[in-house]
Amino acid sequence: MEITSIDCRDYKAEQVIALLFDIHPELQNSRRKRKRVYIGVTNDINRRAREHNISIEEIIFYAQTAAQWVAAKVEEIAHEQGFKIGDVKYGGCGTNSYSIYVYAYVITRDSKQ
Repeated sequence: MEITSIDCRDYKAEQVIALLFDIHPELQNSRRKRKRVYIGVTNDINRRAREHNISIEEIIFYAQTAAQWVAAKVEEIAHEQGFKIGDVKYGGCGTNSYSIYVYAYVITRDSKQ
C-alpha cells in the first residue's frame, strides 16, 4: 500500500513540524512520547520503511517539502524538540539532494533506527 504524501512544498520547516502536531496533538505536550517517534528524511519512503523494518502502514506522518534543505531543517527542529532522528553525530539527515520527504513512525522493539 502506498502512503499519501502531504504537500508541504509551500511550508517552512517550522510549519511542517506544526502540521505534525496538528495531526498528532498527543505529541505536542509530551516529550516522553516524542522520544518514541523517529523522524527522518528520504527520497524513497518504501525503501526507508524496509530499512527501518516497518510497514508503510506504520508511518504516522509523511510530507513532501520544497527542497532537501527544508527537509533537513525539519529534522533538525524535530531533534531539538525531543524526537529521535538519524545519526546525530552527523546531524541526522544522511540524505542526498533528492531527499525532500519527511516521515515519522513510532519506534518499536522491532524497528531499526
